[in-house]
Amino acid sequence: SKHLKRINAPSSWMLDKLGGIWAPKPSSGPHKSRESLPLAVLLKNKLKYALSQREVLMIVKDRKGLVKVDGRVRSDHKFPTGFMD
Repeated sequence: SKHLKRINAPSSWMLDKLGGIWAPKPSSGPHKSRESLPLAVLLKNKLKYALSQREVLMIVKDRKGLVKVDGRVRSDHKFPTGFMD
């Protein structure tokens, strides 16, 4: 399905239970969905660049191309990033 509830998200993402209902579901890409981390979770929860999902979207969709994964600009906030990306 298109949606992913927080409870069903992989435990490796370390999302808190009370942080809302939904988690960003990784789009199809170079890594498996269970072994990857969506760009939104990386920017918001791990790197602490954004406080909300809306801020994540503003960072990722910026025309300057601020976010690069493996040397390529990524504008999809659900892009699956791997361990070494």
